[in-house]
Amino acid sequence: MRRLDLDNAVRRVRDIRLALSLLLVLSMTANLALTVGLANRETATVLLPAAAGPEWAVGGSRMEPGPAGTRYLEDMARTVAVTLLTLTPENAAHVRLAAARMSHPSARGAIGAWVEAEAARMAGRDLASAFYPDGIEADPERLTAEIAGELVSWIGREEAAREDRRYRLAFRLDAGRIGLLRFEQMED
Repeated sequence: MRRLDLDNAVRRVRDIRLALSLLLVLSMTANLALTVGLANRETATVLLPAAAGPEWAVGGSRMEPGPAGTRYLEDMARTVAVTLLTLTPENAAHVRLAAARMSHPSARGAIGAWVEAEAARMAGRDLASAFYPDGIEADPERLTAEIAGELVSWIGREEAAREDRRYRLAFRLDAGRIGLLRFEQMED
């Protein structure tokens, strides 16, 4: 009788080992299939704007008139002006890349050359500048904006000048993408 109990116990252990082995193989196969499936899958992150954030309306080749289009153009003008005018020799490469992304393709060369020339001039004199906007007038029909603010310059660590400045920006819309065409200082 003892021999029979021992044979049953051995058989049960063997069956349990076989079942566990099969479960392990199935688990590994499932993990491999999931890994291959996820590796071949393209993921996208969707960023939703804040409910209280700005509302913008942009068409294929024109900006919608009204408060939404005006706010969009004001935001774009502020971003461009602060990016181009907050310049140091150390951040010049970053500003050049940002200017290229914000510019219309037909103006990238000229705007990039302006950033390069300003950075070279500033590096030779240990200059830095920052722009603090305080007013924007946008015209979504003409895709232009005028921005006023204070341009502060430093020589080394010493503040050298604070000047009120106005700039005119002209944009162009192509296929729903807005790009900077011109950036010029206005004379008072």
